[in-house]
Amino acid sequence: MWRQILIFVPLVAALLDIFNVLSTAFGRIVVLAVLIVGVFASLGRPTFKPGPKLVKSALISGAAALLTFLLSTRLDLGAVVASALVGLLGAQVLKGRDQLVMYMGAFVGMSSALRFPTLAPLVAAGLLAGVLFELTDECWVGVGGRLGTIAAAAVVVVLSLIGGI
Repeated sequence: MWRQILIFVPLVAALLDIFNVLSTAFGRIVVLAVLIVGVFASLGRPTFKPGPKLVKSALISGAAALLTFLLSTRLDLGAVVASALVGLLGAQVLKGRDQLVMYMGAFVGMSSALRFPTLAPLVAAGLLAGVLFELTDECWVGVGGRLGTIAAAAVVVVLSLIGGI
């Protein structure tokens, strides 16, 4: 039950941003606390097994985020077209859940270059999104917006850590 708190990371961040406290130390601590509670709750569920699947999802998501971001910013394709191209590539090259992970990583890569002036934090957000995808494997199945919510949570957490909010 507590692992479902991860869905609240972007909601808590939005609420803190409304009151102009997200960019403060208090705001960052609140966002990270919600993330940490959700992660530890997810790690404690009996069906979660860390292993190659977790690493694979993190790598696919990180690569998709980077590819989308580069297509969007370096080739000036725009975030929507870049995300669509990466999603189509994933649909053609990958199978099953890996397609979802790639598309979710593309959502991370739709972030603005103003928020991610360097690539390392963007890739970190992509990797984190892949990990969160596996941690929330049994949460929100069939719920619209799941991939975008996970991507938003990863981006908010990384931006909170680097002070980019």
